[in-house]
Amino acid sequence: MKRVLLMSLLVISQLLALEANEVLEKTIKRYKNMNSFYAEFEQTYCDEEAGICQRYEGRTYYMKPNFFRMEIDDPQQIYVGDSISLWIYMPDEKRVIRQNLEQMPFQISPDALFEDYESNYDTEIITAEEDYYEISLEPKDETDIYRKITVRIQNKTFEIIGISVLDEAGTESKFEFTEVEINKKISREMFEFSPPEGVQVDEF
Repeated sequence: MKRVLLMSLLVISQLLALEANEVLEKTIKRYKNMNSFYAEFEQTYCDEEAGICQRYEGRTYYMKPNFFRMEIDDPQQIYVGDSISLWIYMPDEKRVIRQNLEQMPFQISPDALFEDYESNYDTEIITAEEDYYEISLEPKDETDIYRKITVRIQNKTFEIIGISVLDEAGTESKFEFTEVEINKKISREMFEFSPPEGVQVDEF
């Protein structure tokens, strides 16, 4: 029993030996030569004020410099970023929303997430388990977009396996990634979208 306890303490002490910036630098290095990736995800969206939580499952695709596609199964939704526009297609509603693509979502682009992190965030390791770290990134300057980002990073591969974004209203959007494939071969056609006939197209 004592031997098991000592081994557990040794593992935890080794995990805690790394600082937050060391983990982030190793993660940045892991994605440095990434040109594309694919992952399956489970998303939990919780609105504190409304007292509701919703759960979604789907897949996400990304290709540099700024192409992405996200497919949600139920209710079916398709998000396509073609480097100029963000298309949101809701087949059940026969509706398409088109927006200008100003920046990549956090969940899609590790480059955008960690860009100038030392200048932009206060970082801290909040969890160090046997197989992953959780690091909080709190913006140094106030933002209307989010209050805190929490990133879960696999401690052997330094791949991102989860992201949680908490906004100023207390709404949290949490993604857990599985089946992650970095530099997966993806057809450019995945990032092209034309509204089907007979659907309503709203532009913002």
